[in-house]
Amino acid sequence: MLGRKSAAEKVATFLVLIATHLDPGAETATFELPLTRGGMADYLGLTIETVSRQLTRLKEKRLIALTGRRGIVINDMAGLRSEAG
Repeated sequence: MLGRKSAAEKVATFLVLIATHLDPGAETATFELPLTRGGMADYLGLTIETVSRQLTRLKEKRLIALTGRRGIVINDMAGLRSEAG
């Protein structure tokens, strides 16, 4: 599934999957990433720099907020799903 997606779509899909696993019907979510950015990069087949750039891009679009080193707040689940393709 992730093999054909762009880096942006991979990161968005990963965040949507975690959020929907925690609370399937929620339109917002707050959680700690279970992996470091390096672990996330390895899992998604990306570099750490690419994961960081994509998280920053999602933050600039106000779809997510970053709290601390691993904290994620999803502000707009529909928008994030759209980014995931």
